[in-house]
Amino acid sequence: MLPIILVPQTYAVEVSKLRQQLDEAHFAWAKDWKQRQSDFKIENIRFTHDPHWNKRIFSLQAARDGKNWFWSGVHVVVGWGVLSI
Repeated sequence: MLPIILVPQTYAVEVSKLRQQLDEAHFAWAKDWKQRQSDFKIENIRFTHDPHWNKRIFSLQAARDGKNWFWSGVHVVVGWGVLSI
């Protein structure tokens, strides 16, 4: 009795017929969907160069460089705030 408790007999899981049909339908749908996706290839999108990219007030590049009046002021205020801590 003890060996049966420690090492139970193998059991089989039956997959219902409905579940098998659902799996087959999903596989067919996924295969068809992947074939249709090949029509929508994303090409390398190139943007025109903006010569004033670092002069825009709300651009991240201008925020990092601080080359316009707004971000220069923000850098000064943040610097004073850090020094006061």
